Amino acid sequence: MSERDWRELFGAAIIELNPEILKVRVERAEAAITLRLETLGKEAGSVPERQAIVDALSSLRLLKSTRNQSGHSNMTPC
Repeated sequence: MSERDWRELFGAAIIELNPEILKVRVERAEAAITLRLETLGKEAGSVPERQAIVDALSSLRLLKSTRNQSGHSNMTPC
């Protein structure tokens, strides 16, 4: 999984308005991020990308939480 892959999936999740599709996009983005973290391991020079991943995961959690509170989705909170 490349940096570009998880970023594209994250971007698609962030802009999705359909609650049913949003759930799938968030799950795919989270899975891609997990795979990317496994790929990075302890690779030197990955600090900026790791920070971007932390930020992306935080945004996805907030998105899921917001959707749950507003009743637009049945996603489970983190």
